[in-house]
Amino acid sequence: MMIVVVTIFGVCWLPFHLYFIITSEIPEITSSAYVQEVYLGIYWLAMSNSMYNPIIYCYMNSRWVGV
Repeated sequence: MMIVVVTIFGVCWLPFHLYFIITSEIPEITSSAYVQEVYLGIYWLAMSNSMYNPIIYCYMNSRWVGV
């Protein structure tokens, strides 16, 4: 279960941090079209990580699987 939680955490937060690394190295990319929409999607993905943990715990908990 811990591997799943850590993997989901990485999938959710990696794009967020990559976005800031890329924009700090290439600042002119922030003036391109649709960058706000891309950032918003990446931000929502990162913030959605907190909703996945209870779902993972529920489905991978042995007390819930047998019910």
